[in-house]
Amino acid sequence: MISAIVPTIGRVESLHALLRSLAAQTSRVDEVIVASADQRTCDFVKSANWQAEGLVVRCLVVSPPNAVRQRMAAIDVARGDYLLILDDDVVLEPDCVQHMLALMETSNDVVAVTADFNNHLWHNPTPIWELYLRHILKLEREQWQGRVVGPLLRFGFNPVPQGPQPMEWLGGGNSLVRRSAYLDVGGFSDFFLHRCTMNEDVDLGLKLRRAGRILFCPLARMAHHHAPSGRVTKFVAAEDDLFNRYFILRRTLGQHFLRAFGMVTLYFSLETLSHFLGCVRRLNFHGFVAPFGGRLRAFGRILIAR
Repeated sequence: MISAIVPTIGRVESLHALLRSLAAQTSRVDEVIVASADQRTCDFVKSANWQAEGLVVRCLVVSPPNAVRQRMAAIDVARGDYLLILDDDVVLEPDCVQHMLALMETSNDVVAVTADFNNHLWHNPTPIWELYLRHILKLEREQWQGRVVGPLLRFGFNPVPQGPQPMEWLGGGNSLVRRSAYLDVGGFSDFFLHRCTMNEDVDLGLKLRRAGRILFCPLARMAHHHAPSGRVTKFVAAEDDLFNRYFILRRTLGQHFLRAFGMVTLYFSLETLSHFLGCVRRLNFHGFVAPFGGRLRAFGRILIAR
């Protein structure tokens, strides 16, 4: 059985498009569990006649909103052997699940499969980060593809390969996970700061890699529309990003405080420099202050919580 796990923050239009794409899959999911931050979204799910389209949809209210807590609540009541972990603003191509499932079933040591996107490319490192990768870590371009390196820098595949490739992390909105492996590694961690839970997918991927292989499936494709409504501020997102990186390094990877703190300090320094140079190039500093302030506050939280 396949259980689709969908946390949502009230983006009803995006959720409707996702559910329509799930109903059209050539390999159907057995159930969809929507974990909503509000009752209004659950009322929408119940009002739509998804049963007529062959889709079993259940909805839970999980408040206050938190992507990890919402996913955990949905997984707790899911019945599937496989967990299709999705965001509420993706739309799957009709054969997406079919390709992910076929790759998952090639071997029992495959614990997760991540799909590709059809509406944007995977990000390449900025020039500052590329200097770090090439001259500090001594990596060539093909060596950082699909990996997690340094201060938890994660990279996809650009250009996209023709066939499946091993990955060291998974996408939190576009992955199929073997439930038994998810339970074996303890599932999602519980230290995420705010409701956006930045980097929870990197954390889970690093844990799943202890149980088996994660594969990237270029044939499985979906669109990610990055719906703007309901998102946290840039200040909060930057704060979460740095804080969560530290705790993944410290707790999930077991690094000493000084090493973990040094890694996030490196991330803060190079990311701030890269962002600043980008603002200089565009002659627009409008978006610089909020992320900078958020990262500074994250350092305060880290020193208190160490």
